[in-house]
Amino acid sequence: MLKEINKMSSVIPNNVHLFRGDENRSTDEFIEQVAVFRNKVRQLIPHGKVARVLLFESNIFSFLVRFIALGQEGHTIVLSPNDQQGTIEELAENVDFYAGSIVISHLVSLDESDTVIQCDEAFFWPTNGSVIFYTSGSSSRAKAIVKDWCLLNNEVDVLRREFICNPQSAFISTVSHQHIYGLLFRALLPLKLGGSIFNTFEYPEHIVDVMDKCRDAILISSPAFLSRLSKDNVLSQFKEYFTYIFSSGGPLQDASALTLCQQFSTGIIQVYGSTETGGIAYRQLIKKEDVLWHFFPGVSCVSTDGDNRLQLFSPFIHQSSMILDDKGIVIDGKLKLLGRIDRTIKLEEKRVNLSQIELKCLEHSWVEEVRLIVLSGDRQILAAIVKLNAFGNEALKDAGKRRINQSIKEHLLTHFELVTLPRKWRYVDELPYNSQGKLPVMELEKLFD
Repeated sequence: MLKEINKMSSVIPNNVHLFRGDENRSTDEFIEQVAVFRNKVRQLIPHGKVARVLLFESNIFSFLVRFIALGQEGHTIVLSPNDQQGTIEELAENVDFYAGSIVISHLVSLDESDTVIQCDEAFFWPTNGSVIFYTSGSSSRAKAIVKDWCLLNNEVDVLRREFICNPQSAFISTVSHQHIYGLLFRALLPLKLGGSIFNTFEYPEHIVDVMDKCRDAILISSPAFLSRLSKDNVLSQFKEYFTYIFSSGGPLQDASALTLCQQFSTGIIQVYGSTETGGIAYRQLIKKEDVLWHFFPGVSCVSTDGDNRLQLFSPFIHQSSMILDDKGIVIDGKLKLLGRIDRTIKLEEKRVNLSQIELKCLEHSWVEEVRLIVLSGDRQILAAIVKLNAFGNEALKDAGKRRINQSIKEHLLTHFELVTLPRKWRYVDELPYNSQGKLPVMELEKLFD
């Protein structure tokens, strides 16, 4: 094991508190557990075969042990966006094994093997193989996004150079590492730096409890969490301890960003990008005029004539360029965003495709037709306009609207997380199509007045 540790020091700085939480774990322990799990993988997967492995694990230490070991062996890692039963069952149809805290009855878990064989090979950072993320694209179905390790490593190295972090920084996160933002910022980046990594925090009060251990903290968070925090900021008393505060996964309202800037005496670093694109640009809103975004090194965009649709050039994508579902213009080398052109939105830092939810609604035995819209107010919420079939109308008469709402939500919860589901429901005899066969948003919005 000493050979591995010495090699590791040139890859990841040694830290006796690499993972912090209920049980501290050191760099040495991490290296050892990676070797143990790597040998389990070798015992269960024939040499020379590249397997597809579905991985879901909420504990950051256990996740990274499995993630790095599978990457070292060059296997294809399929990251489930959540542990909802419907999601796991769908993804399990196209994988060979699974690992982590999920259970798939018809597949073999790579955690099963109890035999441990001594590994004399030095630790190394993965460079081969790929990671598959599942996210809602512009189509109506979940989209598989393939990222080779070379792309992930490119982005981690750019982040490490762009944001100068103390190797002993404490990375505090409110977002999951199962998605690309969390994976890069609160898992791979601190691992490569040797910073302290905490498990995911759900509430600001829980972060308060660990701040006595963090004199150089980096907060990896989401617009939903930060927006709530701005209304009662229990962390502002530790403002001098925060080196960076990051936000991504959706738009952070300017009012919230400016309030947080005053409370923390530093601007929130908002990151613009997606699973497909990786990071594109970032900004710190310190005053209202700070609307432009700075491109990450090596990244650029041009806007197409006519509709200002953006074309991306980036070292974080496989293609030479990519047409985006966003509109914008480039001003003096900086980006001004002008909105989206598709039906994919962000709710509570979750990326949601309205067409995908509509398709799943239609699979319910009571639903004949459905349309989703976004209602704006203090926060964005989804609203559903539903035409029921004969069976659904009978159920509505017998059991009432609440029972219908509950039944459709239970159906959707096998595929989507609760925060992404419609909050308001209207049941109509006919959807209000106009003479062109379209559903005007204004007419749909009137149903909720």
